Amino acid sequence: MTRSPVRAYWITWVALLALLGTTFALAHVRLGSLNTAVSLAIGATKALLVALVFMKLRRASPLLVIFAVAGLLALAILFGLSGTDYATRTITAAPWTSP
Repeated sequence: MTRSPVRAYWITWVALLALLGTTFALAHVRLGSLNTAVSLAIGATKALLVALVFMKLRRASPLLVIFAVAGLLALAILFGLSGTDYATRTITAAPWTSP
């Protein structure tokens, strides 16, 4: 028996709202460095739900899935290069600032 798409949308919407509430509650809990990891995991879960249900990547052709993954890899490369640039810069004072 197949589910109707409306039911899948409702279930996904409720799951996204639950994850939103979890993100909000997590912002008020001190977990140290684990806070960032849990927040990123929640964000990745929300992105995965949107991609699978609303973008219909679950039933998409393999070529479309390949291009979606290629887009994510390109985004990861851009974030990685930007992070590398930021991490390797030295901080120098501007010549017009006072010492």
